Amino acid sequence: MSLICAVPTYAELSAATGQDVVVIAGLSGTSLRLDKVLPVGRGNAVSFRALLSGGDPAVPLRNGTHLSRVGDFLFRLRLVRVVNQDGSEAYEAHSEAHLDQLELAAS
Repeated sequence: MSLICAVPTYAELSAATGQDVVVIAGLSGTSLRLDKVLPVGRGNAVSFRALLSGGDPAVPLRNGTHLSRVGDFLFRLRLVRVVNQDGSEAYEAHSEAHLDQLELAAS
């Protein structure tokens, strides 16, 4: 299997919902489950907002940009740790989208 260093399309990310995203932090990697993916339009650009859960609560990932892998794609993902009302932790992630996804996000 070979990895593609590119941003996946919305359809590819949606198909990966429920699967693991490997987040590379320094010399180690952490698996988080991809719970939800939404396209977000910002001016002339499109990004993806994803909700991720899981990981080792004893070793939380730092907020910031990480190299990540979902399926056969390797891309940069900006993570922000979120504490839910019930005290559980999750992550909100943002990533750049393909320009051909502009029409999809507009509809």
